[in-house]
Amino acid sequence: MTTQILHGKPIPEVDILFLGSPGVGKATFLSRLHHIRNGKLDLSAVPQGRVFAPSAPLAFDVTLFGRPYSFRIHNSTSTLFVDPFPPCPAFAIIAFAIPHRESLHNAQYYWRKQLSLHYHDLEHTMPVMLLGLKRDERTEERLEGDGEGEGGRFKCVMPQEGLQAAQEMRCDQYAECSALTGELMFEVLEDITRTAARTTTEAGGLSQNSSCEVM
Repeated sequence: MTTQILHGKPIPEVDILFLGSPGVGKATFLSRLHHIRNGKLDLSAVPQGRVFAPSAPLAFDVTLFGRPYSFRIHNSTSTLFVDPFPPCPAFAIIAFAIPHRESLHNAQYYWRKQLSLHYHDLEHTMPVMLLGLKRDERTEERLEGDGEGEGGRFKCVMPQEGLQAAQEMRCDQYAECSALTGELMFEVLEDITRTAARTTTEAGGLSQNSSCEVM
């Protein structure tokens, strides 16, 4: 974390990692952040057409707890953990696509492990969120011939499965949203910004994240 100066007062700058395999919806999510107004996504202001992931960290300035903050979101652009991430991020988000179970598997067994490997010294101070994207595509269709329980497993990741995965991954938070429709976008952004802001305090970002719950 570094700081800027505004009117003689420091503005905390917080680095946030946004991890996940290509195609899970990270680019669409990031493209919507600046279009949230009055507690919801203003779809009329969202540009139409294909969305591309930002090539540089996304700067996002907010005012919380009566003071300004500057957040920088560093998006993973490869299937591998090879991007030039900052040496000491304050907060990490690991994303997966709710309609694609393999992306949750990647989040669990690749991205979470790589995060721990590269930032071992921050394991006990850096909060981690597991974020399910493309919530609007969730269905109750089941996998054929899966053999797990009556009718097999659901094709999509269900809320309790995401929560269980987050707990097994030792994540501090679990959330879901749809960047396409705006469902729960404001709530997720609020949770992200509040957690990021708390990382600048002496108590740290883990101070109010004692349990992992479904948002």
